[in-house]
Amino acid sequence: MTTEKRKHLAAWVSIIFIFVTLASLFYIVKEENHKCTGEDCPVCACVHQAEQTLKNLSTGMVVVFRTLVVLETGVLLAAVCFLKLIPHSLVSRKVRLND
Repeated sequence: MTTEKRKHLAAWVSIIFIFVTLASLFYIVKEENHKCTGEDCPVCACVHQAEQTLKNLSTGMVVVFRTLVVLETGVLLAAVCFLKLIPHSLVSRKVRLND
């Protein structure tokens, strides 16, 4: 896949993600005070499904955020270890110090 196609795919996935989130929120708000028909109410089932969709989307974002934090911490530790293992000084770089 070329980078242009990946950018378009990422844009479409983002748009769909935002649309699903907003559609679920609007449906929950709209049907919050509906006339419930009892235990097998189809509107309540749809509201429950919309709530589950929002929970799943938010859980995915938490996992992505945690993964990014772990990766950034690993990169930072690797950089610090690399800098500690290779000490640089004027003598090691053979810099001539003139008066």
